[in-house]
Amino acid sequence: MVVLELDDSYKYVEKRLGDLKSKTPKVIAKSINETAAWARREIAQEAQKTYTIKSGGFNKSMTIKKANYSNLEGIIESKGKPIELIKYRYSKGKKTTKARVLQSSGLKSLEKNGIKAFVTKFANGHASIAQRRGKERLPIKILFSNSIPMMIGNEKRVYGIVEPEINDYLRKKLDYHISKVLGGYE
Repeated sequence: MVVLELDDSYKYVEKRLGDLKSKTPKVIAKSINETAAWARREIAQEAQKTYTIKSGGFNKSMTIKKANYSNLEGIIESKGKPIELIKYRYSKGKKTTKARVLQSSGLKSLEKNGIKAFVTKFANGHASIAQRRGKERLPIKILFSNSIPMMIGNEKRVYGIVEPEINDYLRKKLDYHISKVLGGYE
């Protein structure tokens, strides 16, 4: 969850607006909402560069709770379940199945305790990468990776890269909306 709020900048905006300081909540709310929309796109793009998921849905998994005049806080929230490995880049070989979750890594063999993973198609037509469990080779377990919220919240790979840019963008939007108010456009 990403929270955008401007407690320390309220006085800055009021001071810059001067006689029009009554428009401060409007300027801040607009700036936060535009920054939240921009940040959601940037986080999704950074995640797409980092992970090899085929049908990303990064942008769709994030919702924005907009700021308003009485609550000067914008929230970007992400929800989702772990994603099946079949959604990532994979190769099914004769000996073993390999998958690649990160763009920066290679294909890794999917094997645990000498039991190799395989691609299977169920009766309903759904394909999955699975691994057998137990001595009778049953049941089989479908293999998953992280959920989208885990991916985009990663400080080293996604959110940590975008976070400094978010604050810079928010400052630019504040200055932009202040100049619009001072110019008589809002």
